[in-house]
Amino acid sequence: MSRSLPLVVVIPGIGGSKLADASGTIVYRDGLGPLLSVGRDPSVLDPNNELRPVGLIGHCSVICWQLMTGYDGLLNGISKGLGLPPDRVVTAGEELVDPDATVVAFPYDFRRSVEHIANDLDRVVRARAQGRRVVLVAHSMGGLVAAWWWAFLSEGIDVAEIITLGTPYRGAAKALNVLVNGMRIGPYVPQAVTDTVRTWDSVFDLLPHYQVVNGNDKYRYPYELPSGITSAITGFSGKARAAYAKNRCLHDALVNKVAESGSNPFTVYYSQGHATLGHASIDTHSDGLVVAKGNPRAIPASWDGGDGTVPAFSAIPDIVESDFSRWRRLAGKHQGLVEEKPVFEHVSEYARDRLPAAARGARGHDVDAYLQLDLEDVVLAGTEAEVRLRVVDKAGSVLDVGNVGGNVGGKRFLANRRDDGWWSAQLPALEEGVHSLMLSATGVPNVDRLVLKTRVGAAS
Repeated sequence: MSRSLPLVVVIPGIGGSKLADASGTIVYRDGLGPLLSVGRDPSVLDPNNELRPVGLIGHCSVICWQLMTGYDGLLNGISKGLGLPPDRVVTAGEELVDPDATVVAFPYDFRRSVEHIANDLDRVVRARAQGRRVVLVAHSMGGLVAAWWWAFLSEGIDVAEIITLGTPYRGAAKALNVLVNGMRIGPYVPQAVTDTVRTWDSVFDLLPHYQVVNGNDKYRYPYELPSGITSAITGFSGKARAAYAKNRCLHDALVNKVAESGSNPFTVYYSQGHATLGHASIDTHSDGLVVAKGNPRAIPASWDGGDGTVPAFSAIPDIVESDFSRWRRLAGKHQGLVEEKPVFEHVSEYARDRLPAAARGARGHDVDAYLQLDLEDVVLAGTEAEVRLRVVDKAGSVLDVGNVGGNVGGKRFLANRRDDGWWSAQLPALEEGVHSLMLSATGVPNVDRLVLKTRVGAAS
């Protein structure tokens, strides 16, 4: 059984689009060369430089000392699920190439605000929908773009579904840490890169829009921080306050639109339990801002952790908070959410007629146990790095297992049991680049063996 396919638009996260200058030279893309060139002259990404998006980052890469998600796996998985060859994916651009294409990659200038990018998305969707239903599949900040578009710009478009993967609807403490404390790798802060990133509107849109600061009632939100902490960022308070107001406006608009239209197209995928930056405090000795893993006091303990980048509670927007059928929990970390099979299977349903509930049978979206880890996305090349792991059941309770270990860069390692329920190990020194990391636990109750595949970047 088959039916007409919708228009599927894939929207990447921040840093997930290739950018070219006026001459057509791609100045930001995946690969070691771009890392070195952008590292030497990050001013190429200054917002005053006119750049245009020309494609999605294909392979997971270390760029500007950050691990950037690659989207080839997502595009190929969606195409295969819909019964299409991978070469049928079209990249949205200035020219309307193959207007009948089913799968369209939407690159964007990630230095701009969510609202600005949503307006660009609107032009692409309207040029290509042609009466077809529209499905948006969006990763990380791309989900905020999709949400803004649906809330304010989607009138007249038949939106079948908006699928978001690790989207920080309530912001992420990682963005606050980058702005205030810099793009850090170990003890090093590449200052020129940090100064450039501090000029991007998008990073302010990603700031925590919840009470992220613990320890006092005066400073709770980023825009309330004392000027001594944020003095290195021009106009920080005003930009942070404006971003907070826009985020609240977005949430209110989504709630109102769902109520008025009687429809809700959102399905949210998230991950929980990996150690994730979630709260901040002001150090009484240095007066600096300390951004740490774990959630702020206002968040219930059941929401502990996230995907390593986005806290779990931030990935669930107001409009689906009470509708658990729209939640989908995945096992991976932030960069790996785009390559998990449940996402491909989800989109593939649009290639088939909808079966009645009795024929589909019951389908759960949780597994019995999850392997969680505490590991920075990027480590120093040539230096051993600590990784902590543990296994929990779907309720979040720590499980006693037999052995924990893994393999990275072709080198095996074993973890040692700690007294707090975690296991710890030293990753072997890695060469500069991106490395596949496989972690496993054996003797897991009711499961026996549990495997988690992810990536770690090494930079110098």
